[in-house]
Amino acid sequence: MLAYAEDAITDRLKEVLGKSVKTVETLPGPWDEQSLALALRQVPGVYVYWDGGRSSNRGKRARISAVYRIYAVTGHASGERERRRGAAHQVGAYEILQQVVPAMSGLNAGTGILEFQGIAVLSPASAQRKGITVYEAEFLADLAWPPLKDVSELEDFAGYDGTHQVGEAEYESSITYEEEE
Repeated sequence: MLAYAEDAITDRLKEVLGKSVKTVETLPGPWDEQSLALALRQVPGVYVYWDGGRSSNRGKRARISAVYRIYAVTGHASGERERRRGAAHQVGAYEILQQVVPAMSGLNAGTGILEFQGIAVLSPASAQRKGITVYEAEFLADLAWPPLKDVSELEDFAGYDGTHQVGEAEYESSITYEEEE
């Protein structure tokens, strides 16, 4: 259910933004300095983050009022105004939001509909010094929790892949578990 909703959101964003952005990706955690470092390499870009949710208590089936945050990130050497409004060769944050908000409002995200909640400016001084502007659009979706699966339908845990930040360096790790015979 959560993966389906996330896929529905990223697919729709890719559809409405096309080649105007370099990337549409999901974030594994909330917006922070590490997210900022990632975004620096892929501007303009759009990032999606599922920020949890609370029980919505509608009906008998378990439901969650899920919070989705969509970040519009732009960088332009000509300055803050161009990062917000765009320029001849690069989209601005306002233009991204003008596509994102109507495209996401009312989107069927699997078992629930996205509802627009508002926009926040997330351009701290550290981002501005690096020439980046970040805006966050927040959406809620009342999602029905899927029914319990039979354990035999679940995949065995087979491995782990991860990227880790240690100081300024980034490391990748991968572990594959093999079944004992």
